[in-house]
Amino acid sequence: GRTLLFDVCCGTGTIGLTLAASVAKVVGVDIVAEAIEDAKANALRNKVTNVEFVCGKAEDVMPGLLSKYAAQVGEEGSCSDAATGVEEKFANVVAIVDPPRAGLHSKVLHALRNTKHLNRLVYVSCNPKTLAENAVELCMPHSDEPLAPGQMGPFKPVKALAVDLFPHANHCEAVMLFER
Repeated sequence: GRTLLFDVCCGTGTIGLTLAASVAKVVGVDIVAEAIEDAKANALRNKVTNVEFVCGKAEDVMPGLLSKYAAQVGEEGSCSDAATGVEEKFANVVAIVDPPRAGLHSKVLHALRNTKHLNRLVYVSCNPKTLAENAVELCMPHSDEPLAPGQMGPFKPVKALAVDLFPHANHCEAVMLFER
């Protein structure tokens, strides 16, 4: 496909590496240096070459990464931008986020929300309270005014699923799909 996938809070890259064959490129971000080194080793071990792993706080690196790739995303079927000469490799952008219990930082939420062509976001959560708080931020309109040209609207929750990874415990993961 021609999809650019951001794997935010990627850990050792399991989610992004699993999906790499279905997308043009995976960009994984995590704060733990050892996890990023393991993600790179996992990519090498599994012969996955369309991945990039970046070590840093998501709130520090995601805005820059989203901007870096913005010029490479175009409308379906386009191959290049004659005005800028930039090759457009991707038709759309998808993000998968799997944040720690504290949820996503407001800078990450803002950057994801304002990314053109990002129309699908999958949120994996170990904390239903922060999932709900982050979902409100992703889904609430910023104002009652109509959207300006180029301004991205809010996401809408489409599907949710509870995943019991720890049977006989009071804990379960939640996976929620947002689209716009």
